[in-house]
Amino acid sequence: MNKKKINLQITDMSCASCVAHIESDLNKAKGVKEAKVNFAAGAAQVSYDPDQTSPEMIVKIIKKTGYTAELKGKSMAHHDHSHHAKAEGKDKLKGRRFNFFIASALSTSILLLTFVFEHEAGPMLMLLLSLILLIFPGREFFKKGLPGLVKGRPGMDTLVALGVGAAFIYSSYNVLFTPDQVEYFMDVAIISTFILLGRYLEAMAKGRASEAIKKLLELSAKVAHRETKEGFKDVPIDEIQAGDILLVKAGEKIPTDGVIVEGASYINESMVTGESIPVEKSVGMNVIGATLNGDSAFKMEAKRVGKETMLAQIIKLVEEAQMSKAPIQKLVDLVAGYFVWGVLAIAIATLVTWYFVAGEIPRALIYTVSVLIIACPCALGLATPISIVVGSGKGAKMGILLKNAESLEKMHKITAICFDKTGTITRGHPEVVTFQNVSGKEKENLLWASALEEMSEHPLAKSVVKYGKDKSIGKLPKAVDVQTVKGRGIKAKIDDKLFHIGSVKYMKELKVEMKELGAKLTELEKKGQTVLVFSNKSEILAYFGVQDAIKDSSAQAIKLLKDQKIKTVMITGDNETVAHTIAKQVGIDEVHASVDPEEKVNIVAELQKQGEVVAMVGDGINDSPALAKADVGIAMGTGTDIAMESGDVVLVKGDLLKAVEAIELSEATLRNIKQNLFWAFIYNTIGIPVAAFGLLNPMVSSAAMAFSSVSVVLNALRLKRFKV
Repeated sequence: MNKKKINLQITDMSCASCVAHIESDLNKAKGVKEAKVNFAAGAAQVSYDPDQTSPEMIVKIIKKTGYTAELKGKSMAHHDHSHHAKAEGKDKLKGRRFNFFIASALSTSILLLTFVFEHEAGPMLMLLLSLILLIFPGREFFKKGLPGLVKGRPGMDTLVALGVGAAFIYSSYNVLFTPDQVEYFMDVAIISTFILLGRYLEAMAKGRASEAIKKLLELSAKVAHRETKEGFKDVPIDEIQAGDILLVKAGEKIPTDGVIVEGASYINESMVTGESIPVEKSVGMNVIGATLNGDSAFKMEAKRVGKETMLAQIIKLVEEAQMSKAPIQKLVDLVAGYFVWGVLAIAIATLVTWYFVAGEIPRALIYTVSVLIIACPCALGLATPISIVVGSGKGAKMGILLKNAESLEKMHKITAICFDKTGTITRGHPEVVTFQNVSGKEKENLLWASALEEMSEHPLAKSVVKYGKDKSIGKLPKAVDVQTVKGRGIKAKIDDKLFHIGSVKYMKELKVEMKELGAKLTELEKKGQTVLVFSNKSEILAYFGVQDAIKDSSAQAIKLLKDQKIKTVMITGDNETVAHTIAKQVGIDEVHASVDPEEKVNIVAELQKQGEVVAMVGDGINDSPALAKADVGIAMGTGTDIAMESGDVVLVKGDLLKAVEAIELSEATLRNIKQNLFWAFIYNTIGIPVAAFGLLNPMVSSAAMAFSSVSVVLNALRLKRFKV
């Protein structure tokens, strides 16, 4: 099936029920596969079948629902998008500020007419000023609120429109036809002004909440120095193509992802990895676009440009995370849909009851207005998405990319963590530390072994090839009929002779004569070396002891996980002795060695059967099935390659301490969501009955309602200060 995705900006949502309405209309539309709307980010992401619908049709559906939508900038990587996003945000904020100031000026005039300049024409003037206020700054309440009611889908704006509308109509009727009766123009003006102030403050705070993406967009360099026949020429970033040779001067931002071809420098990669210490880079090493060069110039070859760069991928991941819904939020959205109907029922009951109890319309009306205003579920709709927007933004800054809100919610429940060894606990750059020739010429054996291993992608194989090169053995012969024996080794023919290289287990399966060598090889394994044996059909020719250094932070990270009572498990394809040696060094409890990728999945499944909530940490290459099977897959980002497909969480730097930080960030975000939901629910639960019993002035209701939303956003912003 053909499937495409688009991102849209939706500018005028006011509460969680808006989200429910837009999602419902889109999901019902022909050709739409899935629609996700985020209130805090003011955005939607729609998956659709291009044969059945189009982006223009999707925008039309949203407009029909009563909201304004437009397609987001096509490329996340182009630098001008950041200015576009910034300008858009500023315009929106300006509009909110303007509305609030106009409403304030009109409200002040009504207050003066009520208390200072009492005049017989006062009520008529107040009617006019209130009308202007409702037609201009307050029109947004009616524009969405009334059509929503007619369509049978009331939202926050419906409650406000009914509240201020009823008070205005009743007051106008009294001024025009029964002048001695009471009027409520001051309430109408002040309620509207408070709500507009709340929306302005909320927009300001929401802008700060989604700063993470704006900052990421601004990170990229604007210009690059491209090598041409006439020397270096300055070109805009979006003109760079893969293969271009670029000069990066001291102190400049690196224009795009690539490889150093001349020179060396120290590079500050903190904006991507969260690691503040600059990293030494030399010829042949990868560099990441938007990171900061130190005090030496170098030349690089561009490898990934535009949407392919690591920065563009990070932005895409953060946006995806912010668009996704945590299970807790799906529930809140559902509740918000019914909540408004409940409030309308309570409001009608309040009006009828007070009319019969007090026998006067003014009193019944003003208490009903209080119920309508205090009940707006705005804080409720913001509670979850705003924390997710801030939490995922903070994660990106720390080098932790959370791909969806669900994993953010699941991570704090983890009870067991499984680790791959190579590239996760160890550096993933094994080196030959022992080489012993057994039979035949040493140089020849090394040449043949290197020729075989050159055909393999395995990190251990690469260490043998590197060792051979370092020994200057010369040009490698051609290996033919190459066959990889999964999890064991490799075999191939050179000059019609068959050779094997692989594990001791592989040699035993081949029934190659080991003699007294067995004890020596076991000794090497006890030292934590992985043994690779090179043989022909019948005898061992040489063996290698390969060791992979443990990452500095591994032992510390595992200790921190154990402090949190999380079970630690190592699952590796390496042999028992090496696995147990390394597990002992870092303090891991349980070890499964000589395991192939399929078996890793079974071990994860077995732990889940025992009732554990399992996280799998791996390098995303051969661990993909296990990462997918685990409750939370944590992929180690290696260099410029973010394991985009595998894992729910990507640790850009590939450091285990970041896994601990990710769990702590998840806990902090969830705590924040729960605080927000508690306040939002408590506020409504207490506020509605208090208003229904006539104990709340509508103006106090409107102020409380406005500030409940702002307090939720400010609480979420505390996550920005999260420290481990």
